[in-house]
Amino acid sequence: MLREQLKARMITMTYIVVFTGPAGSGKTTLTRTYGEWLRINMFLNVCQVNMDPGAEFLPYEPCMDVREFITIKDIMREHGLGPNGAFMKAVEMISQIMDKIMRKQPFNEPEKWDVIIIDTPGQLEAFIFRPETREILGRLQEKGRTVIAYLIDSSMIRTSSDAVSLWFLGILLQVKIGIDVIPIVTKADTLDETREKIIKKLITSPEKLLEDIKDSEGIVSDILPELISITVKTRGAYRPVLVSNSNSESVKDLHFMLHEATCSCGDLT
Repeated sequence: MLREQLKARMITMTYIVVFTGPAGSGKTTLTRTYGEWLRINMFLNVCQVNMDPGAEFLPYEPCMDVREFITIKDIMREHGLGPNGAFMKAVEMISQIMDKIMRKQPFNEPEKWDVIIIDTPGQLEAFIFRPETREILGRLQEKGRTVIAYLIDSSMIRTSSDAVSLWFLGILLQVKIGIDVIPIVTKADTLDETREKIIKKLITSPEKLLEDIKDSEGIVSDILPELISITVKTRGAYRPVLVSNSNSESVKDLHFMLHEATCSCGDLT
C-alpha cells in the first residue's frame, strides 16, 4: 500500500532526467546514487541508461548501454581518429541509430518505468553542444517528460569567476537545447569555507559576486559583470541544489527539485 501511495503521489508519467556536465563532475556516480535512492526510498521502477560510448566502468547495471552499438575504442580504430574526434563521430553515429535504440528497453515500453536516468559523456562540448544532440534529446522527449540536470563540480570553483563561468555554461545549455536545465552543485561534502561562501552567493544572490571582482583588471572586470547580470535575469524558477553522494537528504532535495520540474507543479523558488 505504501509503495502505491508514494508512486501515485510522486509520479504521474514517466520522467527522464539527463545528467550532463563537465568531465569529473559526478554524472556516473550520481546516476548510481540517485537510482538507488529512488528504488529504496520511493519504491519506483528506475532504468539507468548509459549513453557514454567511452565509459570504461559503470558502478550501476544499465538497462540500456550504448556500448552495445558503438564504443570510442572501435571508432578510433576504424576511423583513425583521436579521442576528441571519436567522441564527435560517436554523437553523429548515435543520432543515426536512434531508431535501434528506441526499440530497446526502456524506450520501447516507457510506461513500465517511473524514472529513466540518462548518463552522458564527460566530454560536454563533444556531446551536448553537437547539433545531433538536439535530435537525440528530441527522441527522448517523445518517451516522457525530460529535464536536463547540469552538474557543477564544486571542486572546480576557486574564485567567483570560476563560479560564474560554470553557471553560465548551464545557461548556454538551456539556449542550445531548449529543454529545462536544473543546476546541480555536486561534491558538496568537500567544500571548504571559502568555496562554500562563493557557491552560496552564486545560488542565493549572484549579484553579490560583483563585490568579489570589483578590483579585477582586464577582461574579467569587463565581462564578468555582464555575465552576472545575465545570470540574475535567467535564474528562473528552478533553485539550485547542493548534492553529496554520501548525504541522502541532499539526494532527496535533488529528487523533489527534479520532480517539480517535470510535473510543472509546486513552488520552485
